[in-house]
Amino acid sequence: MKKLLLSLFAVLMAANVSAQDVKAITWGVEAGMNFNSLSFSKTDFESDNRLGFFVGGKAKFKVPLLGFGADAAVLYNLNGAEFHDILNKEVRSKNLSYLEIPVNFRYSFGIKAIAIYVATGPQFNYCLSSSSTLDALYGDNLENFSRSTWGWNVGGGVELFRRLQVGVTYTIPISDNGKLEIADAANIFTNFKQKTVKVRLAYFF
Repeated sequence: MKKLLLSLFAVLMAANVSAQDVKAITWGVEAGMNFNSLSFSKTDFESDNRLGFFVGGKAKFKVPLLGFGADAAVLYNLNGAEFHDILNKEVRSKNLSYLEIPVNFRYSFGIKAIAIYVATGPQFNYCLSSSSTLDALYGDNLENFSRSTWGWNVGGGVELFRRLQVGVTYTIPISDNGKLEIADAANIFTNFKQKTVKVRLAYFF
């Protein structure tokens, strides 16, 4: 009987650990708005903030009791891009589609019903828009465009009842989006990067 009780206790403990492991990873969906602008290495071009949106799936991992964890998402992002050619006095705008994969390390603290979190980590971006869309936006100035870029996220927010998450993220560009040839100055180029602020809402099942 003693051995039976010990065996039953061991099974229950193993089941409890497995249940905790399962709860450590939660799945959800995320959507929100983004505000985008381009940053140029030279002042021949400008860019104003444009509104866009994003949506996709998200997973969250949490280390029990410590408050540390991580999250990752696969997002479809529609960025509004606006391009000002100062010398030629042209303003062009287009919506550019991106596939984004952010992976953030996070720390949260608070009571059971509400928690505050901070997060930071890398993000990979891949532009899905056609070459004709890029040409319509940047015109003859576009010398090179990189569809694959990297950024670094910093942000934070509030989590309610471990299910609803509201936050803000700023993506610092690491790699250039491309380069543009300056008008009336052959073989002189300006590199440009995309800066993004996201207001995000996530729900975990």
